[in-house]
Amino acid sequence: MDIRMRMRLLDHVRRAEQAQAAHAAAGRAAARATTTVDKTLSDVTNCQARLDQASTEAETAEHAAALEQARCAHATATDAEAKNAHKLRRTFLAARRTNRALGDVYRPLARHRGTAGSRRADIATGLLEELAAMPLQMLQAAHVILIQSSAGKDSVVMLDRVVSRAREAGVLDRVVVVHCDLGDESEWPGVRELAQRQAERYGLRFLVVRAEDLDAEPDDAGERPALGLLGLVKRRGMWPDALRRLCTATLKRSVSNRLLTKILDELGLDEQAIVVNCMGIRAAESPARAKKSTLSIDVRASSAKRLILVWHPIFDSTEVEVWQHIADHTLEYHPTYDALIPRLSCVFCVLASFDVLVRAVRLCWALGLDLPARYEGLEAEIDHRFKAQFSIANVVREARRLEAEEGPLTWSRGDAIAHHLGEAAAAAYLDRLAEAA
Repeated sequence: MDIRMRMRLLDHVRRAEQAQAAHAAAGRAAARATTTVDKTLSDVTNCQARLDQASTEAETAEHAAALEQARCAHATATDAEAKNAHKLRRTFLAARRTNRALGDVYRPLARHRGTAGSRRADIATGLLEELAAMPLQMLQAAHVILIQSSAGKDSVVMLDRVVSRAREAGVLDRVVVVHCDLGDESEWPGVRELAQRQAERYGLRFLVVRAEDLDAEPDDAGERPALGLLGLVKRRGMWPDALRRLCTATLKRSVSNRLLTKILDELGLDEQAIVVNCMGIRAAESPARAKKSTLSIDVRASSAKRLILVWHPIFDSTEVEVWQHIADHTLEYHPTYDALIPRLSCVFCVLASFDVLVRAVRLCWALGLDLPARYEGLEAEIDHRFKAQFSIANVVREARRLEAEEGPLTWSRGDAIAHHLGEAAAAAYLDRLAEAA
């Protein structure tokens, strides 16, 4: 099966997944509509009973008006229930139709491949595993190869590996590095500049996106500051958490999708665009990430105009392997890691442990950043704890205790590599870095 047929099949999978998602949503809406009908019917019954028991002219008029209002609400709910039932039937037929279309295209091919299974999940898994095992052909089939760069250790290793593959495939010109700028109140100093240097090392196009704070006044250039985590939290009145990571959805994913639309418009394609969206996610980072796969379809962002494949090129790498790659290839990393902050995410990430957050507070003080006080102030203002288990105020108190006991936080360049690979590896890395400067 050639690469074009694989992409065609994956697009059939995409259509079937979207149709199934639409049917599931219609099912939930239909269930809510039925619940509303039952409630409004109960309201009508109760209003009728009160009207029957009315003993005065005033009570009769009052309950009659309430009954009429309840009947109107019930009629509206019944009409909505009928519309939702019609939509449920329509989406069911659409889902069945797209699943059959996928099966019709795949079945003849399955016989030649020695696999007769025609379940959508099995087809998708098989195709994606095959594509992940042939990265050069996948990259050659792509119109755009996006590198989602946070400038962190995983991002820079992922970038280096994808560039190597793209260069081998002869498609380095299709690689675009995208950095989501979260603003000074969310990111460590120098992150954006580092992401740009990492991209420029390979001569790649570098683009920055950010969610703007629409409530702020634009500057002389007409630009507003980044919304940032604090702006998002203040607007919502609560912090994100592991189940509601609106910071990722609002500050990163939505603005990246808008940029992708712009990039594809520039290409002016008259066919469906194939996009490989590369992310530096590793299975070892968390149980949730371990459940992901090396390659998947971004069903939500894909459409008839674009098929987006999400690729995790370093998915199976360990943390030590990441640092070994950085050391061996003399890749520049952010100095925050030398202070033994394990991830270059938000300064105060809602997913970070208590000890990491305490260290982040101490690093802020060492760098002269006022973020701990700002986060603590916002937490008090909205009256919502940073995490269910503890507050930012708790974190700051523990940081003050350690500062009094140990003194200010200190670190040296190369400490991250020394921590993971040993002092000799750190010294060799620093020597090579100095030679390259």
